Amino acid sequence: MFELFKAECRRFRWVAIGAAALNAGVLLFFDRVVDPFQQPLMLYQLVAGIYAVAGILLGLYQAGSYRRINQWIMLLHRPLAPGRIFAAVAGGGAVMLAVAIAVPVLVLLASHGLIGARFVDARHWLLAAAALLLALTGYLAGLYVILGRRRYAWLALVPALLPTTSAAAGWGAIAVQALVVLVLTGLVASIFKPDLEEVPRKSALAGTALMVAMGAYVVAVVAGDIVFQIGWIATGTHPLNSIPPKGGVIEAVRSEGGPLIEAGLSGRHDRQAQLWREQVRLSEVFALPPQTARLPVRGSLTNVVPIEFDDARAGVRWTFSHDDMLFHGVKLATNARVGTLGLEGGAAFGTPPLPVDGGALMAASQIAIFSEDDGRIHGRITLPAGETIAAAPTRMGDAVGLVSDRGLRIYDARVLVEGDRLHPALATLPLPGPIGGLLRIDAIELLDGYLISFTYGHGGIDGPGAAWQRIVRVDGAGRSATVRERRLNPDFPAISRFSPYWLSLPLKLGREAAEGMFAAKEPLALRAPVALPPGVAIGTGLLALASAIGTLVLARRWRLPAGAQAMWTVATLVLGAPMLVALALIRPVPRR
Repeated sequence: MFELFKAECRRFRWVAIGAAALNAGVLLFFDRVVDPFQQPLMLYQLVAGIYAVAGILLGLYQAGSYRRINQWIMLLHRPLAPGRIFAAVAGGGAVMLAVAIAVPVLVLLASHGLIGARFVDARHWLLAAAALLLALTGYLAGLYVILGRRRYAWLALVPALLPTTSAAAGWGAIAVQALVVLVLTGLVASIFKPDLEEVPRKSALAGTALMVAMGAYVVAVVAGDIVFQIGWIATGTHPLNSIPPKGGVIEAVRSEGGPLIEAGLSGRHDRQAQLWREQVRLSEVFALPPQTARLPVRGSLTNVVPIEFDDARAGVRWTFSHDDMLFHGVKLATNARVGTLGLEGGAAFGTPPLPVDGGALMAASQIAIFSEDDGRIHGRITLPAGETIAAAPTRMGDAVGLVSDRGLRIYDARVLVEGDRLHPALATLPLPGPIGGLLRIDAIELLDGYLISFTYGHGGIDGPGAAWQRIVRVDGAGRSATVRERRLNPDFPAISRFSPYWLSLPLKLGREAAEGMFAAKEPLALRAPVALPPGVAIGTGLLALASAIGTLVLARRWRLPAGAQAMWTVATLVLGAPMLVALALIRPVPRR
């Protein structure tokens, strides 16, 4: 076994060494130009994709060289169990990937701190492990595509895309990637046998069937949506490419703030409502962003955006460190360290701050601003513990609005200069629903308060989310009251909006659970539970029942053992039509 492992290492050693030299050269050159650990998320995703493609190419080449029948017989015709042969072959490929990918990243990490006054956080060392795990994911996928049966091998690999959709960060992301590698290792090991066309057995068959069913489910949902959208566009009536229907979500998204508030007041014909309509037409409408795309998480491998800012007066660049939760300063002229910077008297931040427009720093429940006059960071707005700020403060005339995961607060504009101790909130409005479903907030200033529109509908255009609008009035004393609420009509038919549910509810829930595995709770992602219409629930059950009957009929026609017939039928009844597709693809095929 060890001799076979060494042979595989010798086979790819020069390619691995050359790739490692090229990788290290590019990384070190990049390190000379910019700080590679303070880049936007897109750059990390690009590098991760390159490493995964490198692994795929190695797997395709290595397995392709053994896939021919004579080479395959020679490989397995040894006094070793197939599992040990697989461990030797795959182990050699994995070691070469580590040399080509992980070692250069470690060299970059080790040398980064030697360049001027730069520093490496503890979280950055996990990048080497993440790079290797992503490359191994591609490598094992390449092996499986070549060695697996052509009918379903590509579908079984769809769940391998989990790291691209997972919400986990830091060690959680590493755990997700390691789990994917473990699952792919089991899949490849299950087909590493003399007869590559033989159907997996027992637990290997169950795992393969589940992966193929999940792959068929994802492909059906995505492909079905694409075909539906293209067909609808071809008819010229697609609401996203034409005038949207009245009272729908698309109309609410595209509307200007004034007309949207007026539409929200529809149904009220009293004197007060008429006065508000007149003020809407004359007043400036303020649009408050409901939330940022994503907040930084301590220990995450990458940055949402670079967490740094420059003090132009002192010529210092301040970069945030997740280790001590402080900013570290570097003199731009001499590249020398100038100490650390925290809140007020040097206190550490509770969560990584997010730089936003206007030079402010947004950190969980606090808004702080750096002052070049004294070179310090001063807290301006502090919310109660456990409350998360969703977006940067927005000017509303002589006031500012601040949205959190629990409510909307309105302050005197001087709060950004003098703080909320001198200028507490003028009004506090609880959000009408979970912030994850909030699309937009529009407000106008009245003579004695504000008129504010909350529009909900995230996932309500082509998805199952509920959509509605509420108009709230805030008087001069800060008291709020609901003026009008209306339901927004879905612009897409239910069969399209709920397709991920009626196709297979268990696989839909399983996919959501997998994407949220090892992930910390995100307050800004909270949404109201999806309410399945009775017709969709009934259709889901009928489709699963019909698929189970079809599975039983086909299993009997293909003369599967009685136990296998029962297991496939029960699995299809639980997981729905995708499991029927898995049976049709995995079943033994007569040899020609």
